[in-house]
Amino acid sequence: MDIERIAALFGVTGICGISEVGTGHINRTFIVTAESGRYVLQSLNRSVFSRPEAVMSNIAQIGAVFADCEDVRVPRFLACNGRNYAESDGEIWRMYAFCKGSACEGELRRIGHAYGTFIRVMSASGAQIQPVIEGFHDYGRYFARLAEVCADIPPEFMTLRERLNFSFEGVPVRIIHGDAKTDNILVGEPCIVLDLDTVMLGAAALDYGDMVRSVCTHGVDVKAVRELTEGFKSGLGGFLTDAEKVSLFSGILWVTGELALRYLTDYYSEERYFIGKTREQCLIRSQELLGQLGSFLEAEQDIRRIIEN
Repeated sequence: MDIERIAALFGVTGICGISEVGTGHINRTFIVTAESGRYVLQSLNRSVFSRPEAVMSNIAQIGAVFADCEDVRVPRFLACNGRNYAESDGEIWRMYAFCKGSACEGELRRIGHAYGTFIRVMSASGAQIQPVIEGFHDYGRYFARLAEVCADIPPEFMTLRERLNFSFEGVPVRIIHGDAKTDNILVGEPCIVLDLDTVMLGAAALDYGDMVRSVCTHGVDVKAVRELTEGFKSGLGGFLTDAEKVSLFSGILWVTGELALRYLTDYYSEERYFIGKTREQCLIRSQELLGQLGSFLEAEQDIRRIIEN
C-alpha cells in the first residue's frame, strides 16, 4: 500500500512523514505530515460499511449543514475528482486536515453541548441521511447474532435481554451521531465533532446514553453526568419532547448493554467488528460493560433526578 500515492490523489504532496494510528476500532487511520500541514487519512472498513459511498454522501451533507455554524464544527474533507473520497485498489479513502483541540474550562459541558447542538442542527436541516449499517442500535438483532455464533449463551447475557425489554417506539426519530462517546469531540472554541460514519436516524437517548457511558467507566460519576446533561440541554435548546426526556435514562442502559453484546459476539466470531481488539480483550470488555450496566441501575434514581432537574 503506497500511502503517499493515495494522499496525492487528494492533492497532498511534499510528504515528510506518515504514521499509523493504532487506537481505532473500525477503520485504518494514518497521520500524514506534509509541507502544507498535517492530515488524517483513513480507509473505510468495507466489512462494517458495505455502502461506503453512502457513508461519504452522508458526511458531505453534514459538512454542508455545519459549513456556517460557528458554535460547533465538523472536519472538512479534501476533494478528489469532485468527491470527498478516493478509490484505490478496491478501498475507499478519505482525507481531512488534522484537527487539534485546546484546553478549555467546562470540558464535559462543552462535549454535551456539542452533541446536543449536533442533534438539533442536523434534525432541523432536512438532510436526507442514508442508513449505512443495517440494524445499527437494534438490540434484538445483536442478540440474534450472538445466538448464531454461541450455542450456549452465558446466563448473565440472557438476563440482560430481560433488563432491556423496553423500546423507543413512540419517541421521535432524529438524526443522531450514533457513536457519541466523549472521545469523538475535540474540545475547543469551537468544538469539533469527529467520526461521522455512523450518523443515522435514531433516538436522541442513544447519543445521550453513549456520552454518559463513556465518562462513567469506573462507576457512576454523578458530577460528570450532571455536567454532560447540562451541556446536552443547552445544545438542544428545548428541542426534545417530554417523551424523549423521559427516555434518556433508558438510552444509557441500551447502549451499554448493546456494546456488551457486541463485544461478546466478537469473542465468539471469526470475523470481528472491533478489529483493534483480540478475542480475549473482547471478552474482558464485555464483562466490564456488564458491570457498568449494573452500576447505572444502582444509580438510577440519582441519574433520573439529574435529567429531571
